[in-house]
Amino acid sequence: MSHFELNQLTRAEQLFDEGKLDKALEIFNDESQFEGLSPQQKNHYQFLKGLILIYQHKTDEAIKYGELLYEKGQKFNDNLQSFDGLFIIINGLCYANRFDEASKKTGKAEDIIKLITNEPKNALIRRNIRLDLVKAWINMSIGNIDIAEKGLKQILSSQKELGNMIELVWAYSLMINLMLLVKRTDLAMEYNKTLLLHAKKIKFNHYWIGAYYGYKALIYQSIGEIDKSLKHWKNCLKFVKLLKSDYAYADLLNNIGNLYCEKGEYDLALKYLEECLLIHERQYKGLHTEGYLDSIISVALKKGDLDYAQKYFNRLENIFNQSKDSHVELLFYYNKALMLKRSSRIRDRAKAEKLLKQVINKKRMDFIQTSDAYIHLCDLLLAEYRTFNDDEVLEEINQNIAQLLTIAENSHSYRVFCETFVLQAKLALLTFDVKAARRYLTQAQKIAETYGIKRLAMIISNEHDNLLKELHNWEILSESNASLVERMELARLDDQMTTMLKKRSREVPEVSKEDPIMILILTEGGNLLFSKKFVQDFSFEDDILGGFLTTVNYIISEVFSEGLDRAVFGQYTLLMMPLQSFLVCYIFKGHSYFAYHKIKNFLDSLQKDNAIWQALMKFFEKSKSIQSNSIPSLESLISEIFVE
Repeated sequence: MSHFELNQLTRAEQLFDEGKLDKALEIFNDESQFEGLSPQQKNHYQFLKGLILIYQHKTDEAIKYGELLYEKGQKFNDNLQSFDGLFIIINGLCYANRFDEASKKTGKAEDIIKLITNEPKNALIRRNIRLDLVKAWINMSIGNIDIAEKGLKQILSSQKELGNMIELVWAYSLMINLMLLVKRTDLAMEYNKTLLLHAKKIKFNHYWIGAYYGYKALIYQSIGEIDKSLKHWKNCLKFVKLLKSDYAYADLLNNIGNLYCEKGEYDLALKYLEECLLIHERQYKGLHTEGYLDSIISVALKKGDLDYAQKYFNRLENIFNQSKDSHVELLFYYNKALMLKRSSRIRDRAKAEKLLKQVINKKRMDFIQTSDAYIHLCDLLLAEYRTFNDDEVLEEINQNIAQLLTIAENSHSYRVFCETFVLQAKLALLTFDVKAARRYLTQAQKIAETYGIKRLAMIISNEHDNLLKELHNWEILSESNASLVERMELARLDDQMTTMLKKRSREVPEVSKEDPIMILILTEGGNLLFSKKFVQDFSFEDDILGGFLTTVNYIISEVFSEGLDRAVFGQYTLLMMPLQSFLVCYIFKGHSYFAYHKIKNFLDSLQKDNAIWQALMKFFEKSKSIQSNSIPSLESLISEIFVE
């Protein structure tokens, strides 16, 4: 090999490190450059070429290149080259979502790596880790979450030995994906910070720094922080543009467009989605555009522009007429249902209902499309129920909601899960089942809180507060045998349906902090163990709370045991949470959202502070009430949490 050719390959590596992937690939594509290289040099530069193809999402080219390397390795009995070829093939298959094929290739890779001898220890360690990485990726994608997590943790536990290598960053990337899959956004955020830390220390890192912003966008998107998500998608877009990956660029434009749709900014959404479609058509010569057409039709319908929607639906229909693909068929029927649903004619809406049921029963669409089909079906059935007031229709709606809850939970789609509980609560109000409505709202808030969907948790808490304020109105409607229209209006059912249909991110209500009145710790039997007043002129004889302690057993059995967490007594709200042998009750005036977090924080702090907990247990075991200042640290903790 001449110095010129080696210098060219060194230059290509430098260009790759600078993020100029196209120019680097142009040099690597000249196969004559690899002639005369030592085996170590050849393996290094061939891996870099494969990496560029993967980073640019040129999956077909990556697979073909991997096959070429594998065949050459087999021909010349070079097991290291054969393994590297298989690794590139497996990655290409994984990026193309062909995980069954990828899984079969890993078995072959395992056999070949056992045959590699007389290679530096570090080279073997890295290749074993690469194999473990793709196996974890495949396991995660086919639902073997525990196996994938165990494999990734094993890799990450060896990071001192690995040092700052691309394989380590890759492992963090897969772990973030896994945490997002199981909705552990808190851990995903921590892993993402570590990914960036290591990515900055390795070569060829533009892809991974872009991935950091992409993951951050996904994390915020999953918890409903749309503006933050948009900001990070746009940061990610800059890196993807640099890498010249048309596929990834189009994909990001699609994500941004759909987020603008959630914000209700439909013109901006369509602008991004149309650009995405143009790029995809240019790359794939008009093939595989049905998903992007589906997005544009959806936004146009939400905007109310039927002509615009019809234009792109016609294109989807042309693809359907020329294709036998089952996915295209379902997308076509789904969008045809949405077009028919816009009609005011009963015949068209009946056809739409039939098509949506057909799409749902096929069970071949992904969760997002299936859940959307259920929501549109419920909307059609609600319109029918509003017109005919037929209990059988209401029963059918509830059956579909139960199905929607099941698939939302199974797919870890907790925003849809919570919104569906809110819809269920409003439907319960139509039959005056206020307890059920409150129970659904309680469940919805707990789920939103558990998975860090703070904006939605605040909205649901406010819904619950409003329902408590409206209890008297519901009693009046029940006694007066109010019409279905009146019940729907008070339940604000149409507002919830619109939110779910348009996937609009709702405005967070202005929620002020509550005014604390009193905190109580009760035993399971309803006996008072501890109390602290925050308002000096407040006493148990005041107002409606005078009989509170005498009726506490009723409150526990009739309210808390119903799966509820709050009740109203005159102008006061009571929040209740259990803690082993105790029930903590917080009495306050105002909104419940911040009060909920204070009492949750209080319970967590009690369990963490062993001294306070042991002191509480001693009084409990002796059946003695805790007097003021008997446990000074408890008083301090309460003041710290509840008193501003």
